[in-house]
Amino acid sequence: MNLTTEQLDKLKEMAAALLPPDEIAILLELPPDQHDSFCEIVKNHQASPIYLAYHSGRLQTKFELRKMVIKLAKAGSPAAQPLAEKYLINL
Repeated sequence: MNLTTEQLDKLKEMAAALLPPDEIAILLELPPDQHDSFCEIVKNHQASPIYLAYHSGRLQTKFELRKMVIKLAKAGSPAAQPLAEKYLINL
């Protein structure tokens, strides 16, 4: 399965919004018979541009959220501090 550069950019943007692969397939207007294949690629084909675009978008959001939690924890947020500590334990 090949996607255009424009589709890969949209895929990355939607993954950054934490949409699941099956919903992204619909929004990309992929034919229904390609949805399972698309989801399989997103989950397992690490060398695929589709896999890379999806996980790059998803991980960018994860990174941004963690940065915000750390910033809030350093500022004394009682809600953010346990999350920041959890990140330290999981290193």
